[in-house]
Amino acid sequence: MEISSSPVGDHREFKEVLFERLNSFFKDNQLSRKADWEMKLKVTLALVWWLGSYLLLYALELNYWQFFLYYIFMGLGQTFMFLNIAHDANHNAISNNRYINKALSYVLDACGISSYMWRVMHNKGHHSVMNIHGEDEGIFAHGIFRFSPHAPWKKMHRYQHIYVWLMYWITTMDFLFVKDLEYLLLKDNKHIQEMKIPTSEYVIIIGSKIFYLFYMIALPVLILGFSFWQVLLAFVITHFIMGMIAAWIIQIAHLLDINQFPASRNEYDFVDHIFATTTDYATRSRLANIICGGLNHHVVHHLFPHVAHTHYPPLTKIVKETAQEFGVDYRENPSMYEAIVHHVKLLKKLGEPA
Repeated sequence: MEISSSPVGDHREFKEVLFERLNSFFKDNQLSRKADWEMKLKVTLALVWWLGSYLLLYALELNYWQFFLYYIFMGLGQTFMFLNIAHDANHNAISNNRYINKALSYVLDACGISSYMWRVMHNKGHHSVMNIHGEDEGIFAHGIFRFSPHAPWKKMHRYQHIYVWLMYWITTMDFLFVKDLEYLLLKDNKHIQEMKIPTSEYVIIIGSKIFYLFYMIALPVLILGFSFWQVLLAFVITHFIMGMIAAWIIQIAHLLDINQFPASRNEYDFVDHIFATTTDYATRSRLANIICGGLNHHVVHHLFPHVAHTHYPPLTKIVKETAQEFGVDYRENPSMYEAIVHHVKLLKKLGEPA
């Protein structure tokens, strides 16, 4: 699939006009590229949701099933925080003050996931190499899934479009118990092999995971009197729900049967690569915009990763109109459901023998 039917000259002009219009949006409207009132409200609500719901576990006299439901509600607050605070903070998109971004990025560490490792692997191992096998960390799946036509095929992949509905449940636990430690201790990814990881990050990464498991499992057992197995059940079910939500929101922008999977980063230039490998979804949905932290406006996110995601809807409109004007192939799935269908179609197609 070509990302544009236009000649190269028009394509160059498209990029010049596109960035001029996107930059003019902020200048003409006298807007900061960082957090506006909506973004500040989302940050506040996310922190209150997470901390408030956790404190309610101890403030209210709850039977086990009430505790179980409140525990899940608290986990949903963590997911909302990942998507709406951590992602922007780790892109330095919330504030011009890097210390504010750094402080807010630690909401990931507070939930057992390394913000340091996320920045390295996401910014180096995704944003310039989307959908490239062996380069894009986002399509590395321990061989369980075949996400690229350039990846080796296994017999189990015949059924990946079926077991995806089970495996995506473990997404957050994969980060919590496997991925971070794999990158930290084994350095088995090319983007981190030559890096010298500060000793302080070893302490933070391992320490934050211990702290997370302490306040999520040990503390409720010690204070509330529920058994270890009762709290562990709530923990596992909560992470299953968190993992499923996070996985589907993240995967359905790049891993679709309508997107391209370049063999190397040399096939396209930066902007062409974004349009070739990325498809937006549900950009007109107010609910999706609130929940997804701008990830449904994924083209703009890759064009302007340092811009707060609450600016994305009008920027996406500019991208869409400019692409149509120049005949560039901008793709969008009108709903999240349609994006999921395209993701499953890709899994089924790539599950066939190579």
